[in-house]
Amino acid sequence: MFNKVSLSYFLIFMGVIFLLSGLFLLAYPTAVQAAEPNPIHITNEAGVLPPQSPSAQGDPGQGGYIFALAGGCGCHMGQAGFLAGGMPFEGPFGVVYAANITQDPATGIGNWSDQEIIDAIRLGHGPDGEQLFPVMPYPTFSHMADEDVQNLVAFLRTAPPIENAVPERQLNVEAPPFSPMAPPPAAAPGSGVARGEYIVTAISHCGDCHTPFNPDGSPDFSKFLAGGVVEGQIAPNITPHDGTGIGAWSEQDIVDLLKTGQRPGNEPPVGGLMALSIEGGYKDMTDADAGAIAAYLKTVPAVENEVQPPEEMAASAETPAMEETPATLPVSGEARGSWAIETLLGLGLGLTAAGLWLRRKWHTAR
Repeated sequence: MFNKVSLSYFLIFMGVIFLLSGLFLLAYPTAVQAAEPNPIHITNEAGVLPPQSPSAQGDPGQGGYIFALAGGCGCHMGQAGFLAGGMPFEGPFGVVYAANITQDPATGIGNWSDQEIIDAIRLGHGPDGEQLFPVMPYPTFSHMADEDVQNLVAFLRTAPPIENAVPERQLNVEAPPFSPMAPPPAAAPGSGVARGEYIVTAISHCGDCHTPFNPDGSPDFSKFLAGGVVEGQIAPNITPHDGTGIGAWSEQDIVDLLKTGQRPGNEPPVGGLMALSIEGGYKDMTDADAGAIAAYLKTVPAVENEVQPPEEMAASAETPAMEETPATLPVSGEARGSWAIETLLGLGLGLTAAGLWLRRKWHTAR
């Protein structure tokens, strides 16, 4: 009986500790924010300010904006922390884990040179000569301008080091060799349709989700941006086809979706991967860049293609709306702090309730 009573009191005690901790953080949220990095707080159209460390070549502030246009590199987010990697990607090819791209020298890229990081981003080449698997969108990033990739590397240098050893990939096929079809530009276009095309095809890698794949896994460019299925989710047709695409949308409709996730009319907000990309960075793009993307999407060939959902989606409810999507991209200390407070309060209430229930049950039995 002593052990049972002790267990109930222990649960109550721990529950109270968790509750008090959660209430403290709720009352003093700056205690969480001060302890957490806030690497993607866009303060102006120049990007992320202030940088945490200097770079010899690039501008970390401008690089933070490129990071936002890339959707916050959401593949590298996870429970281990900001850009610490570990997310698995499975398919017929095997399983590939998102790399730790923090500045940790042992498990991240802290010991890589700037050029080695650039080669990984644009060519898929690791420092040891290993060819990365094209789950990493280096074929898209191979078109990224010299100035932008240098700025992006400078921003990545500001990511706090997090020790997180990512499992080795397990491939059923060899990673295909890759060589860019053309050299990247020195600088990116500054405005208009050319700017929109550059963002879509060289940074935001829209085609990786919205272009369907051939049976051999290669993109079907005859249906460029005409929709596909990624991670069991539908990426809709975003060509200007009136019936199956977004031909009826205005350019402002496209801008609104990119920055808020809201579809035109009474349609529900986007969910799933697109919601994560918006929250991870698209929401911080300038109005000019969002407008440039919208203008470019109006110029791509209209393709009639009604994306068919996979079998597992056909029998399920529609994708949760944007605000209901779990926040798996910890883009700010405030967001992570909110998650921590909710967790502490939940654990506190649960443990306290369990302890009181056990104490009452055993007292009644006695």
